[in-house]
Formats: sequence, structure tokens, C-alpha cells
Amino acid sequence: MTVVDYYLRLPDKTFEGSAADWLRFLKQPKCGVVDLANGYMSCVGDGAQPPFEVALFRYRDPARAGLLALCQGELEGEKSLFLDFFEMRSDGKMHKAHRSILPIKDAGNDEGNWRFELPRRGQTVLVRNQKSGKVLSKFTWTGEKFVEQRDAASN
Repeated sequence: MTVVDYYLRLPDKTFEGSAADWLRFLKQPKCGVVDLANGYMSCVGDGAQPPFEVALFRYRDPARAGLLALCQGELEGEKSLFLDFFEMRSDGKMHKAHRSILPIKDAGNDEGNWRFELPRRGQTVLVRNQKSGKVLSKFTWTGEKFVEQRDAASN
């Protein structure tokens, strides 16, 4: 299954409108990216739907379905402040996974001064300062969980 297959199985209330409608929208010029090879999608959004990114993380165990990350922001203000994870269940639909899979809380609703950046290539989610863009943390998918990467210089 591709990132699009998982994306189209997201719960109905995930977006303002259906996932299929947003897929048609983001395929228009300058509206988004669908990168099947890297398991990545992004959409610029519009007045009712904030911009969003989607990345597929594969489990090491091939019997498990992939983990889909959905990052979106607020309509007004910074983008990429909320990060949700979804997993396929036996009913063939994606269901929200426990947020603790990535050990940092959302930054929306003035919870923090950071934003998330999903990887278009690779397996590392970046946490950046909202204003400066400086990387504050890196969390790499191991095939089972996200692990924070520690820089030797910061120890």
C-alpha cells in the first residue's frame, strides 16, 4: 500500500471535506505534492483547511500496517503545530494512534514555540523553533518507535 492508500482511509472528520476531495485539490499545480516513492504528501490548504503534510512510516514487522503521520496547523497563524498518528485496524480503516508514540506534545493553542516538519525523504521528524526555524529536536523512526537523536555537541 502507498501513502495515498493509507491517506484515503483516514477517518471522515479528519479534514474539512473528504480526503478524496483534498487529494484532487493537492494534485493541481502549486497546490501540493504526492511523492509515492518516499511516502510523502503535502497540501497548501485553503480558507477552510489549513496546510497539511502526511508521511508514511513502515514498521519493521511486515505483518503490521504502516503508521501514517498527519501534521497540520491552524487556519490563522503558524503551520505544522499539530501532529497526529494513525494506524490501520482490522476493519481496514485508519484509526488515531496514541500520541505518545512521539514524545513531544503539540505546539498549537500556545502550548509551545515549535513546529513539526515531516520528512519527505528519510525517517526523521524535525522539531523547529517557530520563529527562527532552528532545529530543536530530531526524532527518528526505528521501525517500531520514534527515538530522539542526541547531538554529540549538545551533551
